[in-house]
Amino acid sequence: MAIVIVNLLTTVRVVGVGCLLPIYLKHGGVAAALLSMGCYFTDWIDGVIARKCHASTFFGSTYDGVADKMFSVANLIVLFTITKYAIVPIIFEALIIVVQTIKYHHNENVKSSNMGKLKTWIISFTVISLYLLIDIKALTFLPAGLINNILSYNQTKLFGAIFAPLYVFEVLTLLSYLRFLKGNEPDVKTEIPKIDIKLKPVHSLKDRFDNWCYLWLNNEFYEKYKDCAGLKKIKKSIQHGS
Repeated sequence: MAIVIVNLLTTVRVVGVGCLLPIYLKHGGVAAALLSMGCYFTDWIDGVIARKCHASTFFGSTYDGVADKMFSVANLIVLFTITKYAIVPIIFEALIIVVQTIKYHHNENVKSSNMGKLKTWIISFTVISLYLLIDIKALTFLPAGLINNILSYNQTKLFGAIFAPLYVFEVLTLLSYLRFLKGNEPDVKTEIPKIDIKLKPVHSLKDRFDNWCYLWLNNEFYEKYKDCAGLKKIKKSIQHGS
């Protein structure tokens, strides 16, 4: 049940991708900020539930990463219609996807680095701040003097200042993923545990589905191999019964 809840929470961000632009266009920046807050909250809470309830799986980890990337890039694309500063993190997010894909095909571990996780929270802070900033007049609970002071600032410089920390973390995250080129990834175990998993002989689609569930929805398998380099090779070896 916990696995279902965790993945349903992740699905909220996927649905949020489709809702983001219509909500922004119809209701403005504050509504988009509230949607983003709710979706980024699910990113935190699904991780907490997965760890507490031992519901972490390779499917959940992959799905969570894809959902995060989709929602963050969707936000940046919306913000690009407001300020050209958004193009830089969009480019870096694309480069990170390319690097992670190359790592996977080179049998390298592709789990998010600590820097990557921190960068996701910097993105959330950036997009929420900008949504609120462009719709500052709607925040009627703020003092009128504060609103006027914010509106009097040079918008280009203000947007640039808000994006600056994200630029830094985009660069640092990309560099953290490029460490594999030098074989220098201290967070990744080089020793591969003994493969002692036996899958069903495949005689039907049900057997194939059961084997897929065991590999992708199995917390024990995830905990044992999540930090290993060469996970692609491990899965291939298991699937071929070697």
